[in-house]
Amino acid sequence: MNVPVASYNFSDHTVSDIWVNKAWVGSVIQGGGGGSTCCVSLPYRYAPGTKITLDWDRYDCTISNNECLAKYKGRQWPIKRIHKVVEVPPYQAKDVAELQLALLPNDEIRVYAGGVYFSHLQHPAWKEFGDLLARGLRPLEGEWPVQNTRLKLEASQ
Repeated sequence: MNVPVASYNFSDHTVSDIWVNKAWVGSVIQGGGGGSTCCVSLPYRYAPGTKITLDWDRYDCTISNNECLAKYKGRQWPIKRIHKVVEVPPYQAKDVAELQLALLPNDEIRVYAGGVYFSHLQHPAWKEFGDLLARGLRPLEGEWPVQNTRLKLEASQ
């Protein structure tokens, strides 16, 4: 099945280009996202071990790094290419509205094939991160890596 791809940037880096399985799917500024492009192909029936290849170019400078901003003022910022092969978590085809790419600090990424946003309690990100992604798009440097978020969430319920 072909599904649109939406990128969500939870890092302090602007991502200039993203490719899924070698197909360009857009770009996303730091702390931004949500627009989708068409499409990436996923098996209609989920199969364990389903993987996608992700490549993205991100600016090596961050928006909050004043030293870097001054160094490259008026010039092209250096770009870093990231390459990852990521397993797609289980999904039901009837529920898939988009493939979500959650770009995280430290060049980490998570992918989700589904139909609900991060704030929805049924979103698979809650199992790993608690409400961290649900609290909105913003750079997570300083809050990442997540430690005991799920335990804190369970203890508060």
